[in-house]
Amino acid sequence: CLIHSRNAKWRAGNTSKGHNMKTFSIFLALIMLVSISSAVLADTETELRAAFDYLEQVWEEGDLDAIRGHYHSDFVSYSDSAELNLKQRVEDFEIIMEEGKDRGVLEFSDVQIRPLDDDLALAWGRTQISFKDGTELNSSFSSVYRKTPFGWSVIFTHN
Repeated sequence: CLIHSRNAKWRAGNTSKGHNMKTFSIFLALIMLVSISSAVLADTETELRAAFDYLEQVWEEGDLDAIRGHYHSDFVSYSDSAELNLKQRVEDFEIIMEEGKDRGVLEFSDVQIRPLDDDLALAWGRTQISFKDGTELNSSFSSVYRKTPFGWSVIFTHN
């Protein structure tokens, strides 16, 4: 029969049908993984940028408790001049936030964010605090953030 012969030739030419399906499945899984990774990257970036915006806002308001909440309990800051833990960092903020003092306007710029894992991310960029008298403090930073049930908190900073 002509139809039977034709189907036999088609089946003979497609013995790797299972292999093609497996290849297609792997390809589809990779596309899904890239899509999920892109979504995680987008979420991490969006969430951390919101955290930077929020920190600028609460700095302006002088809300020391909210600023403290930006930092992980295991926080460490390292610079050429000092290594500070969270308690020491908060003490510095308390001095800056004293009633009546000009704490300046905090601004982050050129911020780059790279997820390291589902709950870790690296952020780096520039900070500027502009005071009413026209002086400015400028610095670059790199920070590691950990995602907690309450959002992202900085666990390590180098500046």
